[in-house]
Amino acid sequence: MLRAPSGLKRVPSSPLRPEVIRLVIVLLFTTGIRRGELLRLTLGDYNCRDLTLLIRESKFHKSRLLPLNDDIAEEMDRYLRARAQRKLPISPETALISNANKGGRAYSGRYLQLCLRSLLQQCSIFTPQGKLPRIHDARHSFAVNALLRWYREGADVGAKLPLLATYMGHVEPLRTAASERFARHYGELVVAVPGRKGRQR
Repeated sequence: MLRAPSGLKRVPSSPLRPEVIRLVIVLLFTTGIRRGELLRLTLGDYNCRDLTLLIRESKFHKSRLLPLNDDIAEEMDRYLRARAQRKLPISPETALISNANKGGRAYSGRYLQLCLRSLLQQCSIFTPQGKLPRIHDARHSFAVNALLRWYREGADVGAKLPLLATYMGHVEPLRTAASERFARHYGELVVAVPGRKGRQR
């Protein structure tokens, strides 16, 4: 799916559409942030020296600092270089996921949803129920994949749940605990859908 955005058409109003949507996919699936948190990010929230991303006053009015690995940081740096090369706004207050023809204003949630749904359909990615995944499903997948990884490593998942809850911006780990029950019951996220061709989420 990471290759799919390269086929998106560049238009004067959004000359970096392929790069923007690729970064959206990377951040949603590797950090588990909410759609609103993603769209509120500014260029200044990324610290290229410390490799961190600042999530400001999220759903529960609390900010948090997310550490990024080298691969995610490289995606961020590549995107920032592309912005600079096209002489797009690069001031700290500029929206990270922005539309160039509106002074760096952030993408709307509706427009982002339309872009991602188109790519998911193009890549034949569907839920076990045969529907297109929602943006929020990336957050759920992030949590469950983290839990599955810990189970396979033999880690003390109960001890790690508060860390996952904090990373994802939960006030308490209750909802994350629900993801743990899901992971323990199903074991894997890949489920074949009868009569549906293509990869499953």
